[in-house]
Amino acid sequence: MMKHNSTKPSAESTGDRRTALGALLAVGVAAGSYGTAQAKTAPAPVDTRVDQLMSRWQIEEVLFAYARGNDRNDPDMVRNCFWPESTHKHGRFEGLSYDFVGYAAKIIATLKHAAHFITNVSIQVDGDRAFSECYYLAHHRRDAKDGSGEEDAFMEGRYLDLFERRDGVWKIIRRRGLSDLTAAPIPAPSPYADWPAGMHSGRDKDDDYYKMLEAFRAGK
Repeated sequence: MMKHNSTKPSAESTGDRRTALGALLAVGVAAGSYGTAQAKTAPAPVDTRVDQLMSRWQIEEVLFAYARGNDRNDPDMVRNCFWPESTHKHGRFEGLSYDFVGYAAKIIATLKHAAHFITNVSIQVDGDRAFSECYYLAHHRRDAKDGSGEEDAFMEGRYLDLFERRDGVWKIIRRRGLSDLTAAPIPAPSPYADWPAGMHSGRDKDDDYYKMLEAFRAGK
């Protein structure tokens, strides 16, 4: 009879195979876990993402219109940023946003020049609701309180806004304005009116913004 060699595997080779098997199992578990994680963080449908991008753009336009309306002394443009029942809290004022616009318009109307800058815009959209945070910097040229001429005042802070979309239109439903800095006024070297006519922005609807926008919409 022929004898068959029945060599038993060494402890070392057995350990190597167990190590290799363990590594394969680990890779499989990791791959399964990765797949599960990917499934949980799968991107939203394309339509949803497009809607969110469009919503962000529309909300930014509302924030910019708020600044533009103040700069051009256009209370109607500012008021159009809010739903009629929108509430407002900024500084000493707390009430309806429409009333705040009237309150602020009395101050804005006295300025020689105004420039409001909106930046660091962050927006989160959830269906027909959105939450935004933005920073603002404001420059006001005004008559000095002591009657010595004109002065430049600078302020900065943040706007925290809740938005609602109705019939495809985004507007603010609640605003919290925070004033973080009001710098000491700086005496102006010369009156704002001394700038040559046509070189600076207008404070009303005679500003070139309205004229050029009307021409653009008319296809001119």
